[in-house]
Amino acid sequence: MKKCDICGVREATLKVRQLGEGGKPVELEVCAECARERGLTGTTELKPTVAEEFARARRGVGQEDEQLVCTGCGMTFAEFKRLGRLGCADCYAGFQDKLEPLIRRVQGAVRHVGRTPGRGPDAARAKLAVRQLRAELDQAIKGEDYERAADLRDKLNRAEKDAGS
Repeated sequence: MKKCDICGVREATLKVRQLGEGGKPVELEVCAECARERGLTGTTELKPTVAEEFARARRGVGQEDEQLVCTGCGMTFAEFKRLGRLGCADCYAGFQDKLEPLIRRVQGAVRHVGRTPGRGPDAARAKLAVRQLRAELDQAIKGEDYERAADLRDKLNRAEKDAGS
């Protein structure tokens, strides 16, 4: 990884563009500490980069990480920490308890929101509400909570109408 252009010691985690001599743009790659010291970010605490989190994870491989194994591909959590990537889709479920805090630290949340489609955020929210209501309805039916299921069915019908589904 590239070293910080300011201190030359730590790993660069932020790219900064500024105008140099003659108005020409100059790009610097700086570490989080140098960025904070120079006020190059508006936040008081920079989120760690994925690289920083994986470097921290590699240092902390323990015995329990060797014993946690994915049922789909046989990868251990320790191997994930060393490689920085999962072996298969089942790894997400198998390592969920350990992955969620890592993902939360890097991304700020564990739920992917993505971009809003052209029809706008209201349509996306309405579709998400329909999906959530369907899941709740399925759970109520499986749990034989038919009163709640009826209530959810009615809410689902209204939500589908609002979403234009």
